[in-house]
This record gives sequence, structure tokens and C-alpha cells, in this order.
Amino acid sequence: MDSEPLLQQQLDHHQSLAYSNHSSSKILTLPTVLTLGRVAAVPLLIFTFSVDSWWGRTATTSIFMAAAITDWLDGYIARRMRLCSAFGALLDPVADKLMVAATLVLLCSRPLNIAVFGQVPWLLNVPSIAIIGREITMSAVREWAASQNGCCRK
Repeated sequence: MDSEPLLQQQLDHHQSLAYSNHSSSKILTLPTVLTLGRVAAVPLLIFTFSVDSWWGRTATTSIFMAAAITDWLDGYIARRMRLCSAFGALLDPVADKLMVAATLVLLCSRPLNIAVFGQVPWLLNVPSIAIIGREITMSAVREWAASQNGCCRK
């Protein structure tokens, strides 16, 4: 009876070692490639947003939706297939923040054709600044916490 918990602990330890060795051996895993795709999509999002037609709006919306799906998918694949990497863990939140910040800035740069916003033009800018400020603040807090006890993100 006593050997079963010990055996399970040893098995867990070996699996964690295998996981850490496997995950750190590659930089360009499928999840990391998906994340790099999100980073590369930011300039494309900016370009399509500047196209003033139904095509530009459709393309911009599609790019943002694809980024949201690949954000979920890269995390799922990384955990499911044990393809986590330090580079991927660093790049994923950066890609998210780039996409969100670019989208918010773009939305604030184009006036809305809604009567309510004409009377209070700051109504879109203030929440955008708050969201971007929150993202920057949370990143700083995570970095500080990681430096305090050596833990990793998420």
C-alpha cells in the first residue's frame, strides 16, 4: 500500500521532467507559429481597417475573429500536445496586447456615426485608455510577482 503513493510520485516527477525537457527543446512549435501569425496579422489589421469599403470592414472583422480563435487554439494545442515553450509563454500575451491595443487605437481614430457619440466624443476613448492601461499594469504586476518568487506565468 505504501509503495503506490511513492510510485505515483516518482511517475509524476518523471512526467514533469519529460514535459519540461520536451517543451524547452523547440522554439518554433505549432502554438508558437500560431502566435507569431497573430503578431504578423496586426499590420494587416491596420491596413484593412484603412480600406473604406465593405471589403475592408469584413476583412478587419475576420482578422480579429481569426486572432481570437488562434489565441484559444494555440493554448489548447500547447497544453494538449505538451508543446509549451518559454518563448511561446512570453510571446502569447505580447501578441494579445498588440492586437487589442491596435484595435482600440483604430476604433478611436475613426469617428462613429451615432448621435450619442457626437455629443460625448470621449465615450470611446476613455474606456480604450482604461483597457490599455489595465493591460500594461497587469503585465507589470505579473513581472514583479514572477521576480519575487521565481514562479512562472499562468
